[in-house]
Amino acid sequence: MGSLFSSDASAPPELREKAIAGFTKSFAAGDDEGKPTTLGVAPGRAEVVGNHTDYNEGLVLACAIDRFVVLAGRCAPEGSLKCRFASESFPDGIVEVDLAAAYAESDGFTKIKQVGKQAWANYLIGVVSELAKLDIKVCGFDTFVASDVPSGGGVSSSAALEMATCKLLARLCPESVGQLEALNLVKVSKAAENNFVGMGCGILDQYCSGMGRANSLLCLDCRTVSHEIVPFSGAHFVLANTNAPHALVDGKYDELRKNCFAAAEVLKKAMGDEAATHLRDVSVEALEKHKGALTAEQLRHAMHIVHENRRVVEGVAACKAVDMVALGALLSESHASSRDSFQNSSRELDIMHRCAEGIEGHLGSRLMGGGFGGSTINLVREDCLEGFMEELRKRYHAEVGIEPTIWALKPGDGAFSEDLDLGFVGPIGHALGAARKPPPEQGRTREGACDR
Repeated sequence: MGSLFSSDASAPPELREKAIAGFTKSFAAGDDEGKPTTLGVAPGRAEVVGNHTDYNEGLVLACAIDRFVVLAGRCAPEGSLKCRFASESFPDGIVEVDLAAAYAESDGFTKIKQVGKQAWANYLIGVVSELAKLDIKVCGFDTFVASDVPSGGGVSSSAALEMATCKLLARLCPESVGQLEALNLVKVSKAAENNFVGMGCGILDQYCSGMGRANSLLCLDCRTVSHEIVPFSGAHFVLANTNAPHALVDGKYDELRKNCFAAAEVLKKAMGDEAATHLRDVSVEALEKHKGALTAEQLRHAMHIVHENRRVVEGVAACKAVDMVALGALLSESHASSRDSFQNSSRELDIMHRCAEGIEGHLGSRLMGGGFGGSTINLVREDCLEGFMEELRKRYHAEVGIEPTIWALKPGDGAFSEDLDLGFVGPIGHALGAARKPPPEQGRTREGACDR
């Protein structure tokens, strides 16, 4: 059983204090000082190479980042199944749900699903809903959310919120949620977003948020759900948020998924290979041979995914060789493919990419995440970091008239939790169901997983 509580990491002091203060302000009443007992912490993620390859069971080179969602929480009084959620990012009041109603009926969770300004709470409720499918009925709990993961910036603030919820509940309910392996918590978080929130994402976001390693990249094999730790040195990553609208649950993401699946089905028949279930199974050579079977749109999308998997393999080799020039070239090649073939870029992302070119220290850049807005990730020489960020800001603002948000990031550790000693003794661990034995965990790390 992998330990969920052995991390030496701690929440960033400013976020820690925001979460604790927000909890106290939101939930103090009468003699109750409103002190939380536990923190659940999870980072956002950066996708280095491997755009939209995850749901195609492909490869992704990515990392957790040093920006976090922090949940301060505690159990409700023993026997209570009432939950209260509050957030600094959504100051329109406390969201209150009663898990008793959700647990009472087979479709009970649909009855407590939130809408409108309170819909953000569905990421937390969705985690509880997926745990219930494992026969784990958690206690009622209060939590306050603080975050410095930019929402809509393409760094998966939603996955960080889901993973932080899992880690919080693992600490609050150690005899049930706390018995699940880290990989199972990743799968619970992904299922929450797929099944409850309604976003058909792959496993990349939650996996990186849960499994990140400081100063390293992860090469994730989305078919085997295993990863290789990839050393990273010799350059810095800079994220540049266009601050243009970014929304994926509007049909565009799911349309791309369906088109990829349709292309894979056509190629399976064309190749006569029943084992070729996803674009992951199509080689560059096979795509070239059978491209005539595809529609123009299917071919564009398949070209992007098949070559993106190749770029991941080459990116891993570049990192191992500390060849940052090669890695940067792969990033820029990936952006051109997203723009021209997959067509998930945007005007502002293309301008940000173009503005970065020619700035001293720039090695390469690409859009990150689902696309259609959000951020670019830039690979920059270590000695040019500050000058690059300032010049990119000036260029983008001059051309678009929008002030971008630009920051350097470091690959960080994955999600964790910690107990607080604030002088409050409250109930812990009164979950209503024992954990069903989780399925055997697949290899978490695998040497050479992305060498092919």
